[in-house]
Amino acid sequence: MRFTNDDETGCLSSEAPSRQASRDTATVEIVYSLFTGAIVAALLFFTVASPAFIWELSGGWNSTVMGMASAFSAAGFVYRVVSVLVRLRKVTK
Repeated sequence: MRFTNDDETGCLSSEAPSRQASRDTATVEIVYSLFTGAIVAALLFFTVASPAFIWELSGGWNSTVMGMASAFSAAGFVYRVVSVLVRLRKVTK
């Protein structure tokens, strides 16, 4: 079976380029959200954990500060990823 196209684009229908462009846009936005989310998480972690790195805190305080840093960085990552993907969803509608 051989497929032919009349418009010399290499696509089988006129809808194929727009669907591919839409998928490419979604892929780029997902990678962008993950990358910027990782940056936000790292910045939040080092900002909140900096007292533990700078001063020698006792064992209980050190683990408390590190736990808070981990929680804030995880929340920042999730917030960034969700906010970028919600924005993408609003734009594509």
